[in-house]
Amino acid sequence: MLHALAHPLRIFDLDNGFTMLIGAGTAGRLLEVGVVEGDAALVIVHAMPARQKFLG
Repeated sequence: MLHALAHPLRIFDLDNGFTMLIGAGTAGRLLEVGVVEGDAALVIVHAMPARQKFLG
Protein backbone atom coordinates (compact mmCIF):
# COMPACT_ATOMS: atom_id res chain seq x y z
CA MET A 1 0.00 0.00 0.00
CA LEU A 2 2.78 2.46 0.86
CA HIS A 3 4.66 1.56 -2.33
CA ALA A 4 1.54 2.30 -4.39
CA LEU A 5 1.18 5.62 -2.58
CA ALA A 6 4.82 6.56 -3.18
CA HIS A 7 4.81 5.50 -6.87
CA PRO A 8 1.36 6.15 -8.33
CA LEU A 9 0.61 5.28 -11.96
CA ARG A 10 -2.61 7.31 -12.03
CA ILE A 11 -4.08 9.99 -9.76
CA PHE A 12 -7.75 10.96 -9.53
CA ASP A 13 -8.81 14.08 -7.61
CA LEU A 14 -12.31 13.27 -6.37
CA ASP A 15 -14.78 15.16 -4.16
CA ASN A 16 -14.06 16.99 -0.89
CA GLY A 17 -10.26 16.70 -0.93
CA PHE A 18 -10.33 12.93 -1.50
CA THR A 19 -7.63 11.67 -3.88
CA MET A 20 -7.47 8.16 -5.33
CA LEU A 21 -4.07 6.87 -6.40
CA ILE A 22 -3.53 3.73 -8.47
CA GLY A 23 -0.20 1.97 -8.10
CA ALA A 24 1.44 -1.37 -7.60
CA GLY A 25 2.01 -2.87 -4.18
CA THR A 26 5.32 -4.58 -3.39
CA ALA A 27 3.94 -7.86 -4.79
CA GLY A 28 3.10 -6.15 -8.10
CA ARG A 29 -0.68 -6.20 -7.68
CA LEU A 30 -2.41 -2.97 -8.70
CA LEU A 31 -4.03 -1.21 -5.75
CA GLU A 32 -6.29 1.78 -5.34
CA VAL A 33 -5.33 3.90 -2.36
CA GLY A 34 -7.57 6.74 -1.22
CA VAL A 35 -6.06 9.58 0.77
CA VAL A 36 -7.06 12.86 2.38
CA GLU A 37 -4.74 15.57 3.62
CA GLY A 38 -4.27 15.52 7.37
CA ASP A 39 -2.66 18.22 9.53
CA ALA A 40 0.90 17.00 8.94
CA ALA A 41 0.68 14.28 6.28
CA LEU A 42 -1.55 12.37 3.90
CA VAL A 43 -3.91 9.95 5.64
CA ILE A 44 -4.84 6.68 3.92
CA VAL A 45 -8.58 6.17 4.31
CA HIS A 46 -9.16 3.53 1.63
CA ALA A 47 -7.15 0.67 0.12
CA MET A 48 -8.16 -2.34 -1.96
CA PRO A 49 -7.30 -4.11 -5.22
CA ALA A 50 -7.76 -1.68 -8.10
CA ARG A 51 -11.22 -1.79 -9.68
CA GLN A 52 -11.75 -1.67 -13.44
CA LYS A 53 -13.28 1.83 -13.31
CA PHE A 54 -9.88 3.21 -12.26
CA LEU A 55 -7.92 1.10 -14.75
CA GLY A 56 -9.82 1.79 -17.97
